[in-house]
Amino acid sequence: MGHIIEVPERGRGGVGTCKMIGVRLRGFSVRYSNFFLEPMDLSIDPGERVAVVGANGAGKSTTLKAIAGRLRDYEGGVELGGEDVRSRLPEIRAQIGFLPEKLLGFGWMTVGEHLSFLSAFYPTWDHEYAEELLERLELPSASKVGTLSKGMAVKLSLVGAEAHRPPVLILDEPTSAIDPVMRRELLGIIDECAPGGGDRLVIFSSHILEDVEFIAERVVLMRVGRILEDVATAELRERDPGAPLSQILLQALERS
Repeated sequence: MGHIIEVPERGRGGVGTCKMIGVRLRGFSVRYSNFFLEPMDLSIDPGERVAVVGANGAGKSTTLKAIAGRLRDYEGGVELGGEDVRSRLPEIRAQIGFLPEKLLGFGWMTVGEHLSFLSAFYPTWDHEYAEELLERLELPSASKVGTLSKGMAVKLSLVGAEAHRPPVLILDEPTSAIDPVMRRELLGIIDECAPGGGDRLVIFSSHILEDVEFIAERVVLMRVGRILEDVATAELRERDPGAPLSQILLQALERS
């Protein structure tokens, strides 16, 4: 676990190399004045699609930010592809597509300018692919970042996370506070870009249990700074055959 495997990948420009990257947390812990994330050990293999589920304040965003290389103040270790994240910035970030809970950007930039700015940090950025995603998501390049609605900002964040086809996608509450039609659209694109059984690793946080049912193959349940369960969705379904996974997850959270 946590290793890198080189596999052939066919895409634009012919056959290239795709890195299959795993994630490992070793004694990972964060302490703030009003919050303590208990030490945790967690391994996620290349190709897995994992949901981190819990109420607000459970520690989901903190954990994802650390994996994405956006948080440096913590105890223990965070490894990506067997390498310590903090010691290999910014190289590690180039392997990650990160959709933050809130769009990070300059409001005065246009959508096109924002993506052009991001592209400078990612050697594998595919401008043609980015344009295709914008068109599919009906997001005009000339729109100002500062005028985008919540849903449009999420769309832009997804394009920024996906346009360089990273081996690891980290999505922090990607469907929060957007309408059901847009939610389903975004989930469909995520499912298409990083299908189950593929080479890419997807970690996303959510408190919308129906979204977890659509994407996840494995669920990490968190509450008040600690992991309650780390379980495959197939095993969860066996607990109550015929019941929606969202209902089973809710019952697990309530029992805790």
